[in-house]
Amino acid sequence: MENEDDYYYYNGNETFEAHENPYRVHQIVLEFFLLVLIIVGNVAVLIVIISEGKRSRMNFYIKNLAVADLLCGVFYVIPRIVFHFNNGFFGGNILCKIQEYLKNFGIYGSNTIMVAVSIDRLFLLLAPMGSLVARGKRPLVVCTLCWLLAAVISISGPIVFSYDGEVCTLNLSRDEITIYFTIIFVGVFVIPTLIIMGCYFTIAFIIWKVSHSSKGRQESNVLNPPQHSSLSNNSQTDSDFGSTITKAKMKTIKMTFVIAIAFVVCWSPYMIVNILNVYGYMMTTNEFFGIFIGSLLPLNSVVNPLIYAAFSVRVCRQFRSKLRRKLSASRSSRRTENVCL
Repeated sequence: MENEDDYYYYNGNETFEAHENPYRVHQIVLEFFLLVLIIVGNVAVLIVIISEGKRSRMNFYIKNLAVADLLCGVFYVIPRIVFHFNNGFFGGNILCKIQEYLKNFGIYGSNTIMVAVSIDRLFLLLAPMGSLVARGKRPLVVCTLCWLLAAVISISGPIVFSYDGEVCTLNLSRDEITIYFTIIFVGVFVIPTLIIMGCYFTIAFIIWKVSHSSKGRQESNVLNPPQHSSLSNNSQTDSDFGSTITKAKMKTIKMTFVIAIAFVVCWSPYMIVNILNVYGYMMTTNEFFGIFIGSLLPLNSVVNPLIYAAFSVRVCRQFRSKLRRKLSASRSSRRTENVCL
C-alpha cells in the first residue's frame, strides 16, 4: 500500500475517487434502497411499540435501539448517497466534522445499547427479583449512560477527520491510521462482541443447568418421593427459579440473541477486511467489493426491525387490527357526514 487512499476508511468512503467509480449509480440506488428500509422499518417498530402501550423494559430497549438505527441510517447512509451523487464532498471542514460526529454517534449508540440489552437479559436471570424492583428506573439509567458514552466516544470523529479540499477523510499518517483503526476494531467490535457472546453463553448455560437439574429431580422424586420439608423447600426453590426463567420471556431472550448474531454477521466482514487492510495482509482495488463491504454496516439497521417483527407476530397483528378499526371508523364517520349533508 503506497498511499493512504489504499485504506477502506472507517467513515465509509471507498478507496477510489468518486469520478473513477464505475458503480456509482448502482451504489446510489442500493444505498437509497437501504435508507428507505431503515427509515420505514424502524419507524414502524417505534409506532407499533408506542401504540401497544405496554411499558416493559424490553420495549424500552428496543425503542432506543430503533432510534439508534434511525440515526445510523440518516447520518451514515445519507452522507454516502450525497457523496456519490455529487462526485465528492463540498461541505467544508466544519460540516465534515459535524457529519463524522453524528455518524459515529448513531453507530456507537447502537453498539452500546446492544451490549446493554445483553447484560440486561443476563441480569434478568441472575437476579430476577432485583430486576423487578428496578424495572422502572434501571432501563432509563442504562440507556442514558449508553447515549452519554456514545456522545463522548464520537468526539474522536471530528478530531481525526477533516476536509482536504476534495473529500472528508482521515487527517492522519499511515502509522496513525493503523493505530486508530486498531482502537476502533477492538473498542467498537471486539469488546462488544465478547461481552454479548459471553452474556448469551452464560444465559444458555443457566437455562441448560436449570432444565437439566429440574428433569433429574423429577425423575428422582418419582423413584423416591421427598419425605422432609427441607427437600420440599429445595424442590420449591428450583421450581420457582425455573418459573422465573419462563417469566423472563424466553422469546425476548431468543429475539435479542438473534439481534446480537445479526450484529456480528453484519459487522464482521467490514471490520475484519479493514483491519487486515491497514496491516497490509489484504490489498484489493475491486470497486464492487468495496461497495459490498461498505453496505454491510447499514444492513444491520435494516435487519433489526425485521427480527423484531418476526418475534412479535401477535403484537403486529394487534396493531394491524387496531389500524383497520380506526380506518373503518374514519370511513364510517365520513359516510355519515356525507349523508347528513
